[in-house]
This record gives sequence, C-alpha cells and structure tokens, in this order.
Amino acid sequence: MRLVIADTTKLTLNSQTLGLLIGLPKSADELVVVGHCTCLQSTEKAVSSPLYKGLGLSTPDWKRTVLQSEACFPAGTKPCGILLSMPSGTGEEEAHSAVAQISSDRSIQTACRGVWYAIISMVGTTVSCFSSTSGRLEAAEITGHDVQGTLSTHTRLLRLQSSLICHIEPSKPDISGLLEGVRSPRTSFLLQAQQIVLTGDLEQSLEDTLPPGTESPVSVQLLECISDGGTPVAPTLTIQPSPTRRVELTLPLDLLVFVNPTSTIATVVKVLKEAICSQLRAEEQLLTWKNTPCSIVIRHRHIPSQDCPITVLYPSVPMGGSALTDSDLLDMRKALHLFLGLPQDCPYLRHTNREYFSKITGTHLVSPHMAVRYTRVSDGDMVTVRGDYSYHHYMQDKINDDGWGCAYRSLQTLWSWFVHQGYTSRPPPTHRQVQQALVDVRDKESSFVGSREWIGSFEVSTCLNQLLGIQCKIHYCSSGSEMGSVGRILLHHFKTQWTPVMIGGGVLAHTILGVDYSEKTGEIRFLVLDPHYKDAEDIKTVVDKGWCGWKPVTFWNQQAHYNLCLPQRSKEI
Repeated sequence: MRLVIADTTKLTLNSQTLGLLIGLPKSADELVVVGHCTCLQSTEKAVSSPLYKGLGLSTPDWKRTVLQSEACFPAGTKPCGILLSMPSGTGEEEAHSAVAQISSDRSIQTACRGVWYAIISMVGTTVSCFSSTSGRLEAAEITGHDVQGTLSTHTRLLRLQSSLICHIEPSKPDISGLLEGVRSPRTSFLLQAQQIVLTGDLEQSLEDTLPPGTESPVSVQLLECISDGGTPVAPTLTIQPSPTRRVELTLPLDLLVFVNPTSTIATVVKVLKEAICSQLRAEEQLLTWKNTPCSIVIRHRHIPSQDCPITVLYPSVPMGGSALTDSDLLDMRKALHLFLGLPQDCPYLRHTNREYFSKITGTHLVSPHMAVRYTRVSDGDMVTVRGDYSYHHYMQDKINDDGWGCAYRSLQTLWSWFVHQGYTSRPPPTHRQVQQALVDVRDKESSFVGSREWIGSFEVSTCLNQLLGIQCKIHYCSSGSEMGSVGRILLHHFKTQWTPVMIGGGVLAHTILGVDYSEKTGEIRFLVLDPHYKDAEDIKTVVDKGWCGWKPVTFWNQQAHYNLCLPQRSKEI
C-alpha cells in the first residue's frame, strides 16, 4: 500500500488530535492525498468512547466530519485515512499502540468508504504510515511526489456554475424538492466551451468527448428539465392557504469535481448530480441568518496546507438587511480555520482573499523572486517572504519618479503584500497620498504634497501605520559593513512576520525579501528587490539583470548607515 503526499509538513493539526485525510485513488493500492482536516468532536455528551478516552482524545463525530469535508473539498475526492497527531516525546511503542487501537474502530472504515484506508501517525517531525484492511494493520509507504502534476495527469477538474430557485419557510428551510429535481433521470449537463450535452445514458468516456488541449477547469452548465415528457394536459391551479409565509431565494451553485478522464459520461453525470446535492445540503444550513432568510455566496480559495482548491460557503445578505461583513463572519472563519488546520493569526478565508481561479491582473509583476535560481550558503538557514506581493518600481503608473521615488515604490511593494494576503482591499497609495498622509500626521509641511522629496524608513513606517493600521519595527545599522549582523533579526522576522522589509541607506532604498544566514560561519546573503528598475514588466530581464536576486553583504554601501523597516502583521483571521 502506498500514499502519495506532496509534503508531510503540510499535515498540521493541534498538539494531540485526530484528522481526516482526503484523497483520490490512483490505483488499487495507491492513494493520492490532496488535503486533510481536523475531526469534529461529537456534540452528544452521552457519547464517550472508551477507546478514544483512553488515548486522551475527544470522541470524533465521523459522520459530521465527512459531511463538512464534502462541503469544502472538491467532489471526486473522498476520506481515505486518519491523521493522528501526538505530542512530541511520545514513544514509538505508545504511538503504534494508539494507531492499532484506532484501526479497530469499524466506524472509520464506514467513513472512509473503502476496502482499505491509511493511518498516518505524527510525533513531532516523525511520520509513520500504516494501512488498515478490515481491522488488519500493516506498514505502508509514503511517497513524496508532485501532487499537482499527478492530478493534472490522472484527473479532469470540472467546474459547474449555475443557480436554482427555491421557496422556503424561514422557520424550517426545506430543499427536498430541489434535491429530487436534481436526481431526476432527465437532468443533464452542458460542456460550455465544447457545446456538448452530457446525459446519464451515454457510455462513451469523457476522455473521448473532450478535445485535446482542453483547459482546466472544464466549465459545465446545469440543464434543467422544464417538462416531464408525458402527455400534455391542461394546467391546474391549486390554492392552499397556509399560516406561514414562504420566501423565494436564489441558491447559487459553484462546485468543483475531480473525475477520471476514462470514466463514462454516465458516471460523470452521476458524480455531478451527487456533488450538486451535497452543495445544496450545505447551503440549507446557511439559509437563515439570525432567523432571517439570507442569500449565500460561494468562494474557492487557495490554502497553503492543502493541495487542492477549498470551497467555502458564506451567508451573504439577510433579507431586508445589509451585506454581512468579515467581522460578522469571524466565528464561522475561526471554526473553518480549526477544521482545515489553518493558523489562527492570518486571514485565508476573508472576502478580500483572492479567488483560486482568478488570474492576477495588472501591470505589475507578482513575486518575481520565485524565478530566481540560487546556490545556498553552506550551513545556512534560508527564509523568504511568505505570500505574494507586487513589484513596484520607477516609472510605473505614468509617474516619472526616477531619482527620488525608490522608497515610495518599496512602500507600495510592502503594502501590496497585505493586499495579496487579504488584510485589505485598498490598493497601494500613490506618491501624493503618501505625502498627504505624512502632512496629516504633521511629519511634513503642507508644501511637501506634490514635491519630489525623498522619504525614508521612518516615513514608510508612519504611512503604514496611518493608512493601514500596520505597526513596524525599525532596526538601525551604523554602516553597510554592519549589515552582516542582522542575520538573526531577519531570520526571526521572515519566520514569524512573513512580510517584505524596506531598507533605506544613503540615497537609496531597497526591499529585502529573504535572508540566507549561517550561524556557524557568519556568511549571509540577502534576497533583494530593487525599485530603481525602469523598464518593461519582463520577468526574464528583472531576474537575469539582477533587479531581483541574492546579494552578498558587500552589496550595501559600507560607509552609509541603514534603517530597516520591518512591518508587523496583525494576528487576525
């Protein structure tokens, strides 16, 4: 038995708890793990399993966990195993005993819906893998592999976007009629780009239906049947008085489905119907907000700890009220962060976070350092900025700031990081807005607005605080020759704060995106983004000419003093 996982370090749970592995079967004895989630606890006080109590674990509610995972992960994936996280220091025998006990829980096999499933045991950084078949435990192999490449080779990702009208009683929403209509044999689908209709009686494969080179995801449309195909009859109107009022709501559909390209069209249609019903059942739980009918929005998000897109459903606008804000949905996001193993100090699921399928548009390069090749420092500890940012430099936005605007551009790059991570939807400020903010806090005279005067690290810090509410730390170096001493400071910053760093010295400003530092030898290199670049947005030129690249300590002016501005991200979700 073999499990394909891109990176076991992504398998993050609380200190001692159970998780569910989500995957796709690649073959009879091989599973591809695309994600994981934390098991939800049983809400019934009377339910207390001696098995889990003896392990110091809360009794899991497998049924509820599976339903929640179906709402978040693409259809076509399924629970394929258990993730057991145990405290550091747990002995090998104790860990193996816990795995053996958990494998005896027959309800897990029901939840995983397979002949066999995997159990991964994590003790600190030690990862062990087992397979369980009918309660029999065997060692299993973990293979590190490019999961994204495996998915693109062995599956097709379909995306269905549509909507359905429902009429509900606010006190007890019921969508059983919609579910019945979706399950109808007459329900069919349309491959939009190809204009091919998919029906439940077609036995040809999807692979033979889609033309070569079809882009992912494949767009699918729901075709609703508006007649039953029987003998035409005269319409009949029945009026049935009811003491309760019914309201009309439009339920959006935006679901993702992984399918095997060799599957028949009939199988694909069946999977699509099941996926629609699953999403509708999840929406049914959100149809009221504080007893008021509420619309719903659906978003797909990129989550670093998962290897597939994650779908999140949010209540949106209560009837007769205003749109719900991120603050209104804080408790919901906290629960989802816990369920998906996300940190509780960084936003991933806000409305402002980028859609999984949205293309980054605009005139700025995004995260050019990802294209930089580099030979590591011997015995070095290398850490870089975490998350995307936009490259801001001279002569952009139709502003000629050659010779004076480098620190403004570095500030814009820092700001863009907070935009990309979902902290704000406000675009980076213009030079004039930066100048006005400094006047507003009485750091500059009114004549400063519209000028070509320089700013430095302190002004960048002031603007981030004034305009975005972000606090910064300032670190002073008396000369460029002392920049070798900031290795520990930058390592700590990028490990905990993740943000780009602005550095100003002499008459120049730059942006530091990472550091590679050896405590043993003192050797240090800096990943530098240079705002003095003036040419077209060409990644090859930027990287090949060194406008973004790793620099030795001699890169800095040995006689000039430097101030580093280190933005501190707020710990929030």
